[in-house]
Amino acid sequence: MTDSQPTPNVVLIVLDSVRKDFFDEHATRIQSRANVSFDQCRAASSWSVPSHPSFMTGLLPHQHGVHTHNRVFTGISRDDTFLGNLPSHSAYGASANVYASSTFGFDAIFDDYSDIAPHRRFPDGMDMEKFIQEREETGLARYVEFLRQSAAHEHPLQSLANGGLFKLNDLLRRAPVPKLLDDGASVVARSARSKAVKGDEPFFLFTNFMDAHGPVHHVRGYDRSMHSAPNDWTSFNFDDQDINGGNWKAYEEDIEYHRELYATAIDYLDRKVSEFIDDVQEQTDEETIFLITADHGENLVYPADNRWIGHTSSLTEGLLHVPLYIVNAPDGMQDTYTDLFSHLDLGDLIVGMVEGNPDPTFRDRVPAEVVGMGVGGPDPDDEEYEFWDRMIRCVYRDETKVEWDSRGNQTEYRINRSKSSWQEEVGSLEDVPEWATELFDVPLADYKRQAEATEQSVDVDDATKGRLEDLGYI
Repeated sequence: MTDSQPTPNVVLIVLDSVRKDFFDEHATRIQSRANVSFDQCRAASSWSVPSHPSFMTGLLPHQHGVHTHNRVFTGISRDDTFLGNLPSHSAYGASANVYASSTFGFDAIFDDYSDIAPHRRFPDGMDMEKFIQEREETGLARYVEFLRQSAAHEHPLQSLANGGLFKLNDLLRRAPVPKLLDDGASVVARSARSKAVKGDEPFFLFTNFMDAHGPVHHVRGYDRSMHSAPNDWTSFNFDDQDINGGNWKAYEEDIEYHRELYATAIDYLDRKVSEFIDDVQEQTDEETIFLITADHGENLVYPADNRWIGHTSSLTEGLLHVPLYIVNAPDGMQDTYTDLFSHLDLGDLIVGMVEGNPDPTFRDRVPAEVVGMGVGGPDPDDEEYEFWDRMIRCVYRDETKVEWDSRGNQTEYRINRSKSSWQEEVGSLEDVPEWATELFDVPLADYKRQAEATEQSVDVDDATKGRLEDLGYI
């Protein structure tokens, strides 16, 4: 930037689990605000734990070391991320993703960071989930203790409000009425807006919105005309593992409900995020660049998804092909980029736009990998466990995608740049081409063994464990 040009703020909006084709169909408000799009953006991994450090550092999971066997971010410093190249920017964050939270050390690279839980509508107030987990009292005694602690809390009114909404949402959760509270979008937007307005400029602001992440269900505020699912239906009604095991035809009605509600959630996010963008633009002094993407997509049992559901242990196009749109992009950028673009280069793109050099970096080959099982999956003693815990790598070149894993599978796929989130199997490969394998520092089988041998665990409290269970991670 020249001395006459103020340094812009940057807001990175991550829509968790939102695949490219559904975003393009159902997030039209964001697209109408954007002046730049990347049609062929690929995530570096297929679930939250490895994806976030990959787009922050520009490294693959086997390089930054955060993945299935080590889910903590504490080994990554601010200087390891692109934030180290934005020294004049304050760094803020608000996230509803429990893995992109202080529990797992993701907050350490930010100056101010808020963990958002759907049940905690006022983050400064008492955390009701923790209160319940830590108390032995029941009935009236628990109620009295809640009132006592709320009165003594630094934010008593917000604590009381959290308690009332938590109880009301719990009472209505099993009733045939819409879920009262969304999955964090309202609170993430409010918290992030506050940081943008009250914080120092220029700033970098990270947000993660989880409302499209399963389990999906009807929520007050959703467009009821977009789905046919009963108000009390939830994707917890079916068995993901049974579907992924090949019995998907037994769940065809549930799968359709799931797809419709997933689309409805994206429409809801489109409204919430568009309002958030407008508010930040109106209430900040300097220009603000907004990037909207997803950490990964979602398998929805389509043929191109291998008839799988969720985002466990695969590198399908439903998972890796993600949206990337820019609102208020600087002058000099194209309206639409159609070449393959990797999340590994997202940081360079952001720094370049801030510094007045917005030309994106494109690779002739784009890699991605997942080191093991991430979300749900069978128990370790299940005969299918080894398959779902396999390590997988893939590389794109033109319209060819080659994929190989620690079970010895080697497959070539065809992608079509006019078809979002789609792939077609060409056939098995006798050998993985060198142009693909040379993009990785350590051979696949070697790294999988190393990762398993050095596995690290993190102790989480009961409230965090409950949230992970709600999201299907446990």
